[in-house]
Amino acid sequence: MGRARIIVVSAFVIAFAALPATTVLAGGTTHGAITITSNKDFSACKCVTSGSGTASDPYVIGPWTITSPSGGTSGWSVKVDNSKGGVTAFFNIVGIVSNYNDTNFADPDIWFVKVNQATAITSDKSGSFITAASSNGTGIRLDNSSNVAISSVDYNHMYGPGVYINASSNISINFSKLKSSESTTRFAVRPNTDAVYAVNSSNLQIGMDPNCPKTQGCNDTAYDNGYAYDLVNTHDSVINNAIASADDTGGYLLDGKNTFNVTIENSAVNSIGPVCQTRDGLPTDTGYITDVQGGLMLINGAHDNTFLNDNFNVPGSTPLPSIGSGGNGFRQSSCGGWHSVPWTGTVEAPGANNDTFTNVCYSLPTNYPNLPPSARC
Repeated sequence: MGRARIIVVSAFVIAFAALPATTVLAGGTTHGAITITSNKDFSACKCVTSGSGTASDPYVIGPWTITSPSGGTSGWSVKVDNSKGGVTAFFNIVGIVSNYNDTNFADPDIWFVKVNQATAITSDKSGSFITAASSNGTGIRLDNSSNVAISSVDYNHMYGPGVYINASSNISINFSKLKSSESTTRFAVRPNTDAVYAVNSSNLQIGMDPNCPKTQGCNDTAYDNGYAYDLVNTHDSVINNAIASADDTGGYLLDGKNTFNVTIENSAVNSIGPVCQTRDGLPTDTGYITDVQGGLMLINGAHDNTFLNDNFNVPGSTPLPSIGSGGNGFRQSSCGGWHSVPWTGTVEAPGANNDTFTNVCYSLPTNYPNLPPSARC
């Protein structure tokens, strides 16, 4: 969506990293939506382009261009559902282009259910076929799954999260573009338009690949209507080398008493805040309607988290808390000049505030008690 906004990122310049690599085997030709519920489906789907299904030689699904979702107008591009335990073969998803529009934010392009063998979702080695979609629902959804490596995917202007992680563990995300900026609802009904939304999950490794650039964001999460990273009751995880840039609601949200041992390091916030747009002839703020807006927000008892070498310096032109604990009882509006709008809903409870800040730069205002002195501002 169009925005009149100037973003200054200095050393934190976001760049979509070069794509890693498999030989293009299927030529990226078209294929119908793919559903795998047992090992026999790898043969029946006529979607496997190489591999024997072993750990050392996994099946490769793709590259394919999916021209319509599973239900014709709604559904998924690729779904692997191991709910009945019938999928024991190893496989990777490579170069799936979802070339259709599905405005239902709950419809994922790639969907795993109870997939626990080591699996990669990535783009082909040549960079010719990118796992990608634009203006669809959710990018990747993982339910009760584990050991999934997401790399070099491109989900742009999605209606739902770029990646939705539910009750899953040992998930990595690197070199990816995750932009959810076509909000279907402006109220904070989550998950909605977050770049990464994780609930009841653990051991997430985001931006931890050793080949991530050191002076640029490993994952591109700019221009989201929601949060760049929204973690709910999710623990023992690391977000590294991240830049939340121009996120209309906020940068990093840690929510719930089971959100602990989360480390956000070498990361930054830039240009947070809503943009006034005309919708249905009326000036309307982009982003969620919520009292939890800001650079880093901790709510509902999130505790014992670590922040290291971070820059939560929200520009003065968008007067949101750079670091906050709980809802602050109002939201910011940019329509008609920046002003506070009283919040009429339930004010979010504060975090537990037992967190560690080391070499963290932040700007005022804040509503987090007992912040240490800023290290770099």
